[in-house]
Amino acid sequence: MGRPRSKTPVLTVKELVQQQRSGLYAAGNRNLNMAVSVQTLAQIDRLKRLYRLRSRDAIVTRVIAAVMSSSEPDRFIERAAASPDTHYRWISPIIAIELIDFVKAVQARFRSMSLGGAFELIFAELGEDLAIREVQLTLAIPEPYGAVAPVADVSNQRKDGP
Repeated sequence: MGRPRSKTPVLTVKELVQQQRSGLYAAGNRNLNMAVSVQTLAQIDRLKRLYRLRSRDAIVTRVIAAVMSSSEPDRFIERAAASPDTHYRWISPIIAIELIDFVKAVQARFRSMSLGGAFELIFAELGEDLAIREVQLTLAIPEPYGAVAPVADVSNQRKDGP
């Protein structure tokens, strides 16, 4: 006698990938189509192995998020043009829309720069450390109208005399 058949449908790899992508798109992620140099792609793959991440998408996301947390798009300086012998490959990572906006803001700062060139500027800024850098945030708490914040006396003078 054979085993009873499972009631869950068996999905192909293609269907599983489509489900995963539709879930990512529903969560507000988009494709970032860009051409990057073969050397940059090799660095991404090396970081993927080093940090034991599953995809290039995860590396691209971490790179942009780490730089975005510590710098502004107008801080970047354009590098020298790439050699004419440089080979490029197209990649299309699926990342959050705010990260795409950051890359496009860097791209908008320079005339005729591709998204891949803007990403390579961001990637060069980061180096090898994928940890998101801590940034000191200022806390702005409005005082109620007419309230005066207490001031601590930090002088070393005694109150009862000289």
